Amino acid sequence: MGADFPIAMRLSQWKQLDFDVKLAADPKELEAWVTPLAEAGVDIFHGSQRRFWDPEFPEVDGEKGLNFAGWIKRVTGKTVVSVGSVGLDGDLLTAFMGQGSGTSEITELLRRMEAEEFDLIAVGRALLSDPNWAQKVQKSAHEELAGFDPAHLGVLT
Repeated sequence: MGADFPIAMRLSQWKQLDFDVKLAADPKELEAWVTPLAEAGVDIFHGSQRRFWDPEFPEVDGEKGLNFAGWIKRVTGKTVVSVGSVGLDGDLLTAFMGQGSGTSEITELLRRMEAEEFDLIAVGRALLSDPNWAQKVQKSAHEELAGFDPAHLGVLT
C-alpha cells in the first residue's frame, strides 16, 4: 500500500478476564505505548473501552476526565474513534451473559463530542437491535431508540 493509504488501529486497555488490568497505568505510559505507533504511520486510533463515559485516568483529570480515546488523541494528536455501550445502560459484559440492555441518554456522548474529546463514535450493540439508531439520533427522536436484545446476536446475516 502507498503512503496515502490510511491505517486505523483498534486498541484496548481492558481485558475481559480482569477489568482492572491496564497496559498503561498513566498518561506517560500511554504516550510511550502509542507514540511509536503514530510515528510508524497509524493515522486513526480506535480506543476501545467498555463504557465510553468512563475516564481513563481519573486520578489525573477527575471523574469527568478524558476517556481512553481522548487520551490517545491528547498524546498523539491523531484522529480517534471511541466506543463503549453507546446509547445503552448495560456494558458489553452483560451481553455475553445473555442479558439485554435498555437505552440511556446520549447527553454525555454529545458533550464529549462537542468538546472534541474524540472525533468519531462507534456504535455496536445498539445498532444490532435498532438498525435505524443513527437516523433516530440525527433527528433527535431519542424516545424511539430501542435497547439491546441479545437474541439479535443470533440473527446477523
